[in-house]
Amino acid sequence: MLSVQTPLRRFLALLACAIAGVAGVKPCAAASGWSISISPDDALYPVLDLSQRAGRPGEARYGDGSGMIAVEVTAQSANEAVHLSVSTAALAEPAVVDAVLPRAGERYTLRPRLRWSRSALARIATPQNTVVEFRLQRGAAAAEVQRREIRLHPLSEALYYVRDGKDHVDLGWIFAAYADPNSHVIDRILQEASERHPFLSLKPGPRTPAQTTAAVYAVWEVLQLHGVRYADEDPGLARGPLVWSQHVRLHDDVWEERRANCIDGSLLLAAALERLGIRSVLLLVPRHALLAFHTDARKSSPVFVETTLLGARQLAVRPRPGFVNELSLIDSDALESFSAALVAGQARYAREAAGFGQKKPDYQWIDLATARAYGIIPLAAPGAAVAAAGQSR
Repeated sequence: MLSVQTPLRRFLALLACAIAGVAGVKPCAAASGWSISISPDDALYPVLDLSQRAGRPGEARYGDGSGMIAVEVTAQSANEAVHLSVSTAALAEPAVVDAVLPRAGERYTLRPRLRWSRSALARIATPQNTVVEFRLQRGAAAAEVQRREIRLHPLSEALYYVRDGKDHVDLGWIFAAYADPNSHVIDRILQEASERHPFLSLKPGPRTPAQTTAAVYAVWEVLQLHGVRYADEDPGLARGPLVWSQHVRLHDDVWEERRANCIDGSLLLAAALERLGIRSVLLLVPRHALLAFHTDARKSSPVFVETTLLGARQLAVRPRPGFVNELSLIDSDALESFSAALVAGQARYAREAAGFGQKKPDYQWIDLATARAYGIIPLAAPGAAVAAAGQSR
């Protein structure tokens, strides 16, 4: 995992170098002293760009992109002005880097920020081949052009680990981008929870452990009454040996389709808890995900939730003593499934706990608050790395 002191943008810039060695990046043959690398393995994952805020203009001398696309340019003269433009169908506008290369004969790395079109990405459900065009202009000379066919992955595909032998790059924090506390779906869930339980505090603020658990239950109840059910499907898309990735269903799709696999349900619940000011953790274990939340500020004893039990009925598990007193107008099926989810979540964590001490791609402990501190933002957050024009295209 990253250290808390490592800024996300610096990490992602270094990531390109790491993946270049790990993932077999194939740079284009140099054309007049410039070459292209696309990591990992000639593929682009839009979530890596959209999970971080766009930098301010001029913040980086040679571009403030994530580093998934890197263009190496050898300066032909001192203080050479270069203009790089990158275009492909899924971008709202070309990605541009204007730079001055100080020393003749030295190589410089340009990292363009890709400004994705939301509408174009929404039409991409599976990986597809696309052509990226690169134009490099040196001073007043005519632009030189290179084209590269790459594999474009959908926004719903989260690349979370890259490895080759002993080398690895851990991107597990990227899952936090799929938890959006400001989604209109979360608005609706909390509004319905407030209507059903007007005595509960469903705003950030101090709570007793019992009040925290009651607030989590209120969210669970709304999801169950809405008809959200566990979808028994495998979200894994790639499981090595080079890359690991998973499909993640966005909140709108979960709400409209009324189905969620283990990671979809955990992220939707995590987004609601973040809105409530309740600290939560996404846990990845082999072929599965579950959620944990903290009932107090000390984070001493997390409560684990097995979200696959969402929608389950007629379960022979009774609520814990004292829990019912925190609620009224409760749905008995929802209460039983929630109580069972807490029991099953604790049992699953107990079975998997030893795995979290090992550096394995399928064991991830992703604290949402820590991910936000790293700079991971929800995909739809204001200031995400997407051009405004992309919203209507």
